[in-house]
Amino acid sequence: MYARKATSVLTMASLTMLIGMTIACKPKKDNGQEAGDEAAVPVTVVQAEQSVYTPVLRFSGTAEESKKASLGTAIPGRVEKIHYAKGSYVPKGALIAEMSDEMMMQAQIENDAIKRDFERISRLREKESVSKMDYDHVKAKYEASMAKVALLKKNTSIIAPFSGIVTNILVNEGETYTFNPSITDNFKVENGIVELRQLNPLKVVLEINEKELGYIKSGQSVLIAFDAQPGDTVKGKISYIPPVLSAMTRTASVEVSIPNDGLKLKPGMYCNVSIEMPKRTGVFVPLNSIFRLAGTAEEYVFKVNEDGSTVSRIPVVRGEINSGNVRIEGDEIRDGDMIVSDGKNKLNDGSKINIVKKK
Repeated sequence: MYARKATSVLTMASLTMLIGMTIACKPKKDNGQEAGDEAAVPVTVVQAEQSVYTPVLRFSGTAEESKKASLGTAIPGRVEKIHYAKGSYVPKGALIAEMSDEMMMQAQIENDAIKRDFERISRLREKESVSKMDYDHVKAKYEASMAKVALLKKNTSIIAPFSGIVTNILVNEGETYTFNPSITDNFKVENGIVELRQLNPLKVVLEINEKELGYIKSGQSVLIAFDAQPGDTVKGKISYIPPVLSAMTRTASVEVSIPNDGLKLKPGMYCNVSIEMPKRTGVFVPLNSIFRLAGTAEEYVFKVNEDGSTVSRIPVVRGEINSGNVRIEGDEIRDGDMIVSDGKNKLNDGSKINIVKKK
């Protein structure tokens, strides 16, 4: 009887010691609170709002001349006279250069002789003194001679096909022009006597995705900013939309026309182009409510759950920024959702919160 009672006392003592050790070993936070009881983080929240915005497509590009031509002749020959110096403005239809005309003069003399023969046989044909076969033979010879003179005459002068600036003289006066091509500094093949470029207007070629092409219209206004002229913008317009897309990139090479009065802008200048799209609606949150995970490019917002006391960490992608607010792409964040703005750096997915202020 005594032994059984002693055993019971010993068992109770052991159990008490075990409970005490368990309590002593349970982890606590620095403030003495047990780890299982997470403290609510005081936060400030804002409401996500749906509003109307104007999307803007942004591109970078390089200004180019709107037209360019390396002017030469179809027949090799000596350059006799160039009437415009490099850098000169040339109006459309002006005579830019003259070529040697020895071949043309020879053809003209032959044409004069054939013309007299044709006039004589025409009179004889009226009197039916010659056969129609002989008449047709001389007529064909005369017409061929006239075409030869016209061809050679056309190749003794170079006429400006459009107004522009002489940007290069490839063959000087007294030199013989041939069809041998040359390589430019930017590795382009060129051939000709005079290089003519139209610098007003200029153009920029933009590669626009097939999804955005439907919003682009011919004549639509765009804004162009040049790095060479910081602070200034130029208003241009869509001048050409191709009827086909590249099968490789699924883009269209859209041309933008840029006015260049005074020729302040130069081909080769780098520029940024902005195109406004039709108005749309989207959900915006303050820019400072976005949390970026350290060491990554991943961005999140903390949305207050329906219970009002916990949050969910939602990955987001930024859209347009307007007056300190940013549009959130997708439908994870909706109009009216409460988003943490201050105190987000102390939160994790599922953290408890204490809303101390609403903005």
